[in-house]
Amino acid sequence: MKQIVFLVTFTLVGVCWAGNATETNEIRIEEAKDPVPCTCGVFLSGQFKKGSKDQPKGVPVLTQEMDTPFSNNAVGNRQCVNKCLELIIKHLPKSSQILCSLVDRENIHREKAFLFIKNYNDKWHSTNLSAGREFCCRNNEPYKCSMI
Repeated sequence: MKQIVFLVTFTLVGVCWAGNATETNEIRIEEAKDPVPCTCGVFLSGQFKKGSKDQPKGVPVLTQEMDTPFSNNAVGNRQCVNKCLELIIKHLPKSSQILCSLVDRENIHREKAFLFIKNYNDKWHSTNLSAGREFCCRNNEPYKCSMI
C-alpha cells in the first residue's frame, strides 16, 4: 500500500492541512498554531489547586501580553518570568488597590496572588511565585485581613 505525504498551507485563513493520502483518500486536518507571545497572568489562590497540573479556573485578575514569545524551552520560560517580574515589581506598593479594583467579584478573603505565564503554548504555567501576602477586598476596596 503506497502512501503519498502532502502539506498545504493557506496563510490567509491560518489553517494548515497535513496528512497522508492513501488509496482510500483519507485526509487528516490540523489547525496551524502560531506561537503564543510571553503572557503574564496573576491568579488568586482560589482559582487553582497548588501543585496541580490543571489549568487555573476563570480568567486572571491581571494580564499582560508581550509582543513576541521567548524560546520554547526552560531558558525562554525563565526570560518570560523575568520580564513579568520587571513589570509587576513597580506596582507592588499599590497591589491591594489594583487587585481589589480589578477582581471580578466583590469579596476576597485571605487569598494570595500567584504569577502564571504562557510562553509559546496557549497554556498557563505556574511560576510558584506569589506576592507573599494575603489580600482581602470588600466591595472592590482593600481592607486589612484579620488574624482570624
